[in-house]
Amino acid sequence: MPPAVTPDHLTSLGLAGALFTASGFICCWWSNWFLLAVVFGLFLNWIGDSLDGTLARYRKIERAHYGYFIDHSADLIAQTLIVVGLGFSPFFTIPSALLVLSLYLLMSSYTYLRVVTESVHRLSYGGMGATEFRILVASWALFAAWVGPAIATGRIFSFLGLDVVIGVLSACTFFGFVWIVRNDLTRLQREERIALRKKARAAERAGRQDALFELPTTDLAEQIAQ
Repeated sequence: MPPAVTPDHLTSLGLAGALFTASGFICCWWSNWFLLAVVFGLFLNWIGDSLDGTLARYRKIERAHYGYFIDHSADLIAQTLIVVGLGFSPFFTIPSALLVLSLYLLMSSYTYLRVVTESVHRLSYGGMGATEFRILVASWALFAAWVGPAIATGRIFSFLGLDVVIGVLSACTFFGFVWIVRNDLTRLQREERIALRKKARAAERAGRQDALFELPTTDLAEQIAQ
């Protein structure tokens, strides 16, 4: 990496890639050749998002709070641009895109909660992380372009078939999220109870040791009076 390139430059590259992707999706209304711009934009977004923190650590110029804040703020903006751009393309619908985006932001929020409570940054859930999400978006766009407009306009009764499928998958994902939260809460509660018991036993042992070495006190005034 050239010395003139900084981690902030890579973060900006990731944002530019997301904007490029969203623009490519919208332009697909005129020609499917703009899918090349979509794939290229996703590639730029992946490069910028993957290497900004790595470069900072390699050069030993990490800024813990600033880096964490700008990295994940850029991620949220980038993923919003990508998913909303997909919703405005001929390959998806706005309701389905907003539903997917809400679930993505839900999982992101939970990731940030775990960073605060456990100092653990989980990169994926069920094998689905940011990189896999980009691959899924690109694959879906290419597949939808191959199938044709019917994939986004077909209906199941009076509803768009795509919205029905995405709605069912989103409901399953949401219940899976609730299950993950329940398991993590149970684990945290168990760990805290164990920690409290250990703390209580340590305090009890410390009290016993203090009692063993405690010296008897004598009231000198009382002895003189006697």
